[in-house]
Amino acid sequence: MKLKTNISTLDRALGGGFEKGCNIALVGGMDNDHIIFAHQLIEAFLSQGEKILLVELRQDPMSLVKWLNKHEINYEDYIKSGHLKILDGFSNLYSPTNVVGPNVLPNPMDLGITSAIIRDNVSKEPYDIVVFDDITTLYSLQTDYKAYIRVMIRLINSLKKFGVSTIIGVNADAFPIQDLSMILMPFEYLLEVKNGVIKINRSFSFIRVNEFQYIKTNKGILPIEDVLKSTDHIRESLILTKDGKLMIGGERIQLISEQSERSLIEFVYQFLGSKEGKEFLYNWGRYEIRDVDFSRKITTTEEIREILESMFETTKLMGGGILKIVEIDEDIIIVEGKNLFPKFENFPYPAHPHYAGSMSKLLEKATGELWEGEEIKCEAQGSDKCVFVLRRVSTEKTV
Repeated sequence: MKLKTNISTLDRALGGGFEKGCNIALVGGMDNDHIIFAHQLIEAFLSQGEKILLVELRQDPMSLVKWLNKHEINYEDYIKSGHLKILDGFSNLYSPTNVVGPNVLPNPMDLGITSAIIRDNVSKEPYDIVVFDDITTLYSLQTDYKAYIRVMIRLINSLKKFGVSTIIGVNADAFPIQDLSMILMPFEYLLEVKNGVIKINRSFSFIRVNEFQYIKTNKGILPIEDVLKSTDHIRESLILTKDGKLMIGGERIQLISEQSERSLIEFVYQFLGSKEGKEFLYNWGRYEIRDVDFSRKITTTEEIREILESMFETTKLMGGGILKIVEIDEDIIIVEGKNLFPKFENFPYPAHPHYAGSMSKLLEKATGELWEGEEIKCEAQGSDKCVFVLRRVSTEKTV
């Protein structure tokens, strides 16, 4: 059974989500993006009926809930329903007087007692997941770091005996590499969420893509690919800097008019001629896909369809027009397009060979085999739609 993250790019990379029952480690840095991301996962898992015990060491539970509300993560209803319980491990770390309460850890620094309380909670109630959103806080207060790591590993492994998985957040900047490697040993999944990039460094099963860029939005951490699928997310994510740069995440962009794009394509054909101009535009499209990578090569037509349709969705959201698959088998794919960018009227040449190039290169990246594409009909030349033919030309693996 899979637990979906409700982040389409990540779910697709993970083959539908995280395998239920597996431990998940989220590693990050001082920006705390990995902690926000951890709570996004918690909310997603709660929405699927999981019962979660959260051990909170960074801040008191009330402050945590208030902070998460800023990222549109809402725990109140789950707390009321009993699906989420927060153990306060923060108050008695720093309070000058002992804080007493039903969900307050009496002495978080006493690792034996703290572990026993967590196990007691798990044994009495049917929790599915125990979460430590930041184990770095307690680690930094230890006098014996190795002892802390041993206790944590024993606790995580003992929870597995109850059928309970663990999610942890770790600030890698605070851990020596040897200690970090040890604390991450019990985890089937290891994701690094840092500096605008999510990296899946360890996975329970094969993954398609192991790295993608993200940006921080008012809805939390979102892969750029997901941001581009929502006009609201695009609008929220655009930032104009003082030095005149329009940014989305860590990438600089520029708004381009249809007239500007038309002028470029017209110039290419005028300068190079019909044959070489078409070839140039085609290879331009292929070049734009150069940085796309897949950790696992896909083999089925359904997977190919899914990858192309994801590309088409992004194209639509970026104003590039409508693309749809009208025929697909192992060796040939027919794609139709409407209102592709840029739009021409009475143009003597096909205007969108770069679309064919991008699609063929994406298929090569995904399958590891050679593909070619061609625009055989174009609205610019008077057709009622654009038609692209994508052909698998060889099962020879690409380099």
